[in-house]
Amino acid sequence: MTRSRAAGVTAFAIGVLCVAWLFMRPGSTARPPLPAHAPRQAPAASPDAAPPPSGLPIRLLAPAPAAPDDLPATFEGRVVSSATGQGVPGADLTFSRAGAAASVHAGADGAFTFAAPASGRWLLAAVTAPGYLPFAPEWGHSPVQLDARPGLHVRGVELHLTPATELAGRVVDERGGPVAGARVRLLGTSDEAALVPLADRFTSGPDGRFTFAAPEGAVLEAAAPGRLPGRAEVDALALANRRLTIALGPAHQPLGEPAAIAGKVVAKGGGPLEGALVAAAPEGPFGSGGAVTAQAVTGPGGEFSLRDLPPGAYRVTARADERAPASAHRVRPGGEPLLLELEAGGRLRGCVRDAASGAPVAPFTAFVYERRSALRLVLQRSVSVVDPGGCWALDDLTPGPAAVVVSAPRYAPTAELPVEIPPPGAEAVRDAALEPGGTLRGRVVDEATGRPLAGARLSVEGTLEGAASTFPSLAQATTGADGAFLLFGLPRRFSVFAAAEGHHARIVGGLETAPGDVKGPLEIRLRAVEPGEEPRTELAGVGLQLAAHGDALSVTGVLAGGGAAEMGIQRGDEILRVEGRPVTELGLAGAVQLIRGPEGTAVRLTVRRADVTRDLAVPRRLVRG
Repeated sequence: MTRSRAAGVTAFAIGVLCVAWLFMRPGSTARPPLPAHAPRQAPAASPDAAPPPSGLPIRLLAPAPAAPDDLPATFEGRVVSSATGQGVPGADLTFSRAGAAASVHAGADGAFTFAAPASGRWLLAAVTAPGYLPFAPEWGHSPVQLDARPGLHVRGVELHLTPATELAGRVVDERGGPVAGARVRLLGTSDEAALVPLADRFTSGPDGRFTFAAPEGAVLEAAAPGRLPGRAEVDALALANRRLTIALGPAHQPLGEPAAIAGKVVAKGGGPLEGALVAAAPEGPFGSGGAVTAQAVTGPGGEFSLRDLPPGAYRVTARADERAPASAHRVRPGGEPLLLELEAGGRLRGCVRDAASGAPVAPFTAFVYERRSALRLVLQRSVSVVDPGGCWALDDLTPGPAAVVVSAPRYAPTAELPVEIPPPGAEAVRDAALEPGGTLRGRVVDEATGRPLAGARLSVEGTLEGAASTFPSLAQATTGADGAFLLFGLPRRFSVFAAAEGHHARIVGGLETAPGDVKGPLEIRLRAVEPGEEPRTELAGVGLQLAAHGDALSVTGVLAGGGAAEMGIQRGDEILRVEGRPVTELGLAGAVQLIRGPEGTAVRLTVRRADVTRDLAVPRRLVRG
């Protein structure tokens, strides 16, 4: 449950779920084929490779042997199901380096060994298995790195694959009636299903229904003649209940036919760039961007084509190794070809250490954000690194103010670490010291009967987007037969999302822990979905939607009946402080976590309207999204 959701100006729903700008995926484009697999049986897992505790997304059991040798580097581990933690039999793994490829075939328990044919940096190019959604980004653009050096032997690597759960989709009109013959498209899957694309075209039947499989964070769009299209996100609630409803908009004139955005990517002052990754994302108000909806890799002449894009305005961004990204704004499909020039990129490196011992931490994920303002951070790059040395480097960043966040299993994610990306020719260094994360134990039960809910999905709410799904960056867990769960690697203040089949989801906010502490037990009670009722998400909050704007959090929506509405907060008001702390200090995510809290309590907000500022004690209530 790691892929969510929109970058740019993010509207957090405090008391309601927010809707991010998520649009569509292009039609098929020319892609290099996956290398032919050379299956071989991986050795069985060692006796100490016991299944991980619930909620531990990835671990290294032993970074390296005590006595190094001169043999080629090896990486040993297992491919496991993200739902159960059990091994995935017969998974195929492909690794790439400088155009070369090497493949291994996992055994019946998901165990594999990759012996690097050459030293250097390898990318995890693809992980596939029958019955599971693939991890297969565009060739040469995987966010997962393995650093191979002679004598280095890494054991205990865990790679997650998500089961390809079949969901029941339904298309309805604005009154809830079924719509037959609607054209449904699966959007937002190109990031990790480019080389092995998923089925993405469906037609609703006479009862408005269709079936599909998709990863969390994907979006489905339905269209029917004479109506505005409708969209719905495949979130954890939809996956838990195995169903998704898409409501079409009202009657409307046709918006136009899909078209392509085409162009060329070149090095500034040089020639065309082959192998650059070009992506298009919808561009909303204030320059906000949605999820990537179309992407392609440039050909020998630097050319690209992003096909089958619906009418609208898009931000088109190109990236290449050792080059800073370049973007074109408000681009409309069917227009003149684009020319994107990439300058040399800024370099940032760092090492990740345990705060107490100073020992290297591995594996980990580093997120680098461009700082647009005191409150607005835009993700530039994320990289998941498997290297017992605990170090990383990126040389394709935009120079200027930035922030780094590092996440690793069993550790709390770091705070935003400020850094200045230098111009080309220099480098910045930003090391990170990680503290042990907290642990939460608890149980998920039915609200009315108190019976335990097995198979409930839990995850820590957060904004660490962009990490590879095969290396989750935030804690997650699935309940056992007794409804019990354990979540590891928790930050000091956090919220937990819980969803179970046949029940409404619940966000429990205002939870706190300290490094290494074990909290609980926490009982999460989920309300059953009544016949004919759509599953929703409930949480204790004040009923606000917020977005970063300047030095404040702008109110973009107020829920009727919530505590904020009762206190007279209106759309367009600005939140300056939460519990006396400036939002510029807390950041958007930190402010959201502080605003959330137990039902029946209140939170103190400093609100600005025009030139008038006032302090309000806003009650928290149970809100149903």
